Amino acid sequence: MRVSSNTQYIMGTYNLQNKGSQLNRLNEQLSTLKRINRASDDPVAAATLVDISQSKSMNTQQSSNAKAAASQLAVTDTILGNVSNTIISIKTLAVQAGNTVLTNEDRQAIQNEMREKVKELVALANSTDGAANYIFGGTDKSQPPFTMTIQATVPQLDIQYQGNDQRQFMAISSSREIAVTEPGSQVFGRTSTPPGPAPGGPTSAGNELWQSLSVFDEALSAGPLDPNYTTNIASAIQGLDDGLSQVLASRASLGSRMQETDALIEMGDALSVQYASQISNLEDLDLAKAVSDFEMARTALEVTQKTFAQVKSLSLFNYL
Repeated sequence: MRVSSNTQYIMGTYNLQNKGSQLNRLNEQLSTLKRINRASDDPVAAATLVDISQSKSMNTQQSSNAKAAASQLAVTDTILGNVSNTIISIKTLAVQAGNTVLTNEDRQAIQNEMREKVKELVALANSTDGAANYIFGGTDKSQPPFTMTIQATVPQLDIQYQGNDQRQFMAISSSREIAVTEPGSQVFGRTSTPPGPAPGGPTSAGNELWQSLSVFDEALSAGPLDPNYTTNIASAIQGLDDGLSQVLASRASLGSRMQETDALIEMGDALSVQYASQISNLEDLDLAKAVSDFEMARTALEVTQKTFAQVKSLSLFNYL
C-alpha cells in the first residue's frame, strides 16, 4: 500500500489535535470539577440539567415568597397579641369604673389612663411593616389607617378608619396566593360613632370595639349622676369583649395561614435538597476517574507527538 507524505502529515495533525482536544476537555473538567461544562459534553444530561435548574429556580423563588409571607403574618400576629393585651387592660379599667363609690378624681384618673390605652391601641392599628407599609390599611399605603381626635363636644373620643377593605396578597406557589394582611375595618372597626344616623351623614355601621371605647369615655365624663352610668359601663364591657373576640378571630385566621406557609417552606426546603442531589448526580465530576483519564490522555498526546516527529522525518530526500 502506498502512503503519500501528505497523508502522513494529515493523519499526524489530526491525531495531535484530537489528543490535545481531549486533554483540554479533561483539564477543564478538573478545573471546574464538573463533568458537563457545555451541551456537547453530554447533550441528554445537559438538557435534563436545564429543566431541573429551572424547577429549582422556581422553587427557590416560591420558598422565598413563602418565607416573606410567613414573616409578614408573624409580625401581624404579634401586633394583634399586643392589641389583645391592651383591650384586656382597658376592660380592667372599665370594671374598676363600675364601682359607684369612686370619687370624681378616681374616675378622672381612670379616664386619663383609658385614653392613653386607646392611643396605644390606635398606634398598634397604625403599625407598619419593614417596608413602612401600613399593615391594617388594606391596600391603601398612602396614609395611616386610623385617625383619633379628642373633641370638645360629645362624643369626645372620635376614631375613624380611612383605609379600604381589601387584603394584600402574596404568591407562595404557582397556584396559590395567600392574604398577608387584614383590613383594619374588620379587625378594629370602621368608626367610634354609635350605630344610627350620624350627624350630617348616612347611618354608621359601627363596631363594638371602637364604639365601646366611646361609650366608656362618655360614661366616665358624665359620672354616676347619669342614670344610665351603670348600664353604659356594662355596655362598654360587653363591647370590649366582643371587640376582643373579633381580634382573636383574626388571629385564628392568621394562624391557619401561618401553618400553611410553614408547610410550604418545609416542602420547598425538601425539594431544594432533591433538586441539588439530581443536579449533583448529573454534572459532578468523578475526580478519581478524571485524574486517571487525564494522565492517560497526556501520555497518549506525548506518544502521538513523538510518533509524528519520527514520521515526518521519513523522506526519500534523506537518502539521496
